[in-house]
Amino acid sequence: MIAMGQPPSSSGGEPNRRPTGRGGNSPKRLPPKLVEEKPSGPRKIGSLISQLMSRRGYASVGAESALTGTIQSAVDASIASSFRVGKLQRGVLMIYAIDSVVMQELTFQKRRILKKLAKEHPQAKIKDLRFKVQVE
Repeated sequence: MIAMGQPPSSSGGEPNRRPTGRGGNSPKRLPPKLVEEKPSGPRKIGSLISQLMSRRGYASVGAESALTGTIQSAVDASIASSFRVGKLQRGVLMIYAIDSVVMQELTFQKRRILKKLAKEHPQAKIKDLRFKVQVE
């Protein structure tokens, strides 16, 4: 029988409580993981330089200029300086044109550009090109 003014409960006279699964009301706190520190000894200069280049993005600047040169050699000379190369993500290279005319011309020459990029930069694994107009 339910008394007036009390909410109904699912079993007997106990109010509804969710089980915590840990035997208590407050969650247990685990000790923080210990971080193993690497020994601070001399490191090879090659590993330091590669780490610096990846942190600062110098390698991507060099790759971008190489891709730009390859694309410029594949397209007509009239539009060779009218675009810039963007990011390469999941095999898709973004190319930003200065206007819609350049973008359309790049679209017409897309197959030739892809073949040349695959031949000269096989490590980039470029599968597709996307063009976009970007006003400077």
